Amino acid sequence: MKLRDLLKLMLSNLNRMRGRVIMTAIGVVIGTSAILVLVSLGVGLQKQATESIYGGGGLTEIRVQGEMGAPVEMVSSPGQGQSSRNSADRLRMDDQMLEEFREIPGVVSVIPLEHFTMGGELEYGKLRGYANIIGVPHGALQDLELEPESGTLDLERGKIVIGSRVADQFHDPEEMDKMGHVPYAEREPLDLQGAVLKIHLMRFNKEDGNMTEKVVRLQVAGVLAGASGQYDYTIFLPLRDVIQYNNWGQGQRRDPGREGYQEVVVKAADARQAIAVEQAIRDKGFNTFSAHSMMQEVSTFFMILQAILGGIGAIALLVAAFGIANTMLMSVYERTREIGLMKAIGASNKDVMGIFLAESGSIGLLGGVGGVALAALLNGALNLVGRAFLMQQLAEQGGSPDTIPRLTYTPLWLIFFVIVFALLVGVVSGIYPATRAAQLSPIKALKYE
Repeated sequence: MKLRDLLKLMLSNLNRMRGRVIMTAIGVVIGTSAILVLVSLGVGLQKQATESIYGGGGLTEIRVQGEMGAPVEMVSSPGQGQSSRNSADRLRMDDQMLEEFREIPGVVSVIPLEHFTMGGELEYGKLRGYANIIGVPHGALQDLELEPESGTLDLERGKIVIGSRVADQFHDPEEMDKMGHVPYAEREPLDLQGAVLKIHLMRFNKEDGNMTEKVVRLQVAGVLAGASGQYDYTIFLPLRDVIQYNNWGQGQRRDPGREGYQEVVVKAADARQAIAVEQAIRDKGFNTFSAHSMMQEVSTFFMILQAILGGIGAIALLVAAFGIANTMLMSVYERTREIGLMKAIGASNKDVMGIFLAESGSIGLLGGVGGVALAALLNGALNLVGRAFLMQQLAEQGGSPDTIPRLTYTPLWLIFFVIVFALLVGVVSGIYPATRAAQLSPIKALKYE
């Protein structure tokens, strides 16, 4: 039987039972759309998590954590490439350890960080705000590959560089409502380039139990370009200034170069070498965090999540498969004499089987295309409702609506996959009815009432 004749006969048969075909295809539509919507939701969540990780640091950036005042004992193991220090030494990220980091193949820069350990409320005129305050050495911002939106990245004493979203954290205490929120619509964008900010430092006196306040005035030397990461909400100070302020707040002198820095950022030459560099640092006994390690964990989690969500949708498609099989089986009984006549005039078992498989596959294909259309509408509605809800939440909390992501994301490969999958479900569902039709005896079929 020629392909043209097969298609013509298939369309004619489907048209004769179009009511039953439509009802059966609806089941495939529901199953296909369920798979698309649920998996798209999983992919959308993974995309948000991935962008958040990339925003927190590039693929060449490795963060090494240290515990200030509570260094970890280093356990030496022969043959594991440990540090040159013996087991009696304490493992801390001091200047000597930083030099060992720099000697690791593939490392281009090692940047020590000191976090602000006191309550540092910011003041600009009558406005108040908070930000993450970090001390970095000279030239560290260039090593971190940060770009200025305005001003420069040169840190000097009394100068600071602020992230792109730091200005959004300021508010007027008089405009706050009873819940402590400031409506987003009432805020005006601030241009802090060149402005002088005040930082209120607080120190607790153990002797009398009182708090001592110290106000530091710092001028904004530059504002960073938006990077959609943690640096957007960070204020960078010279490393020695933060060490000095922390010493004042803690009431004791601490030298991070000897006692260990709180955190170190290690930059690798490229993303491939970053994996080996991170492993070398872990071999020294330190805990690390990088986009690579985080991406591995996130990818594993979302692969499992997408499999679960896809499996839930596949259950509906499985139910639809039984519907296709039932429809085609009923069609075999109704067209028994027609099948006998086809065989009597020369149709082979292969021709008969091909007709029924083509019909069942067409029902699956029709349902797959309809499911894609329905999923597009559902995804659009889900994103619309989700965005409206998140905008309301951000309005109450003072966030920017530009940061609201899509809840679902449908890659092109997923659309083709579900259509082909629906087609295969239709074909597989029609195997048993097609086999029954092909095995009918022409004589018995012609006598069938």
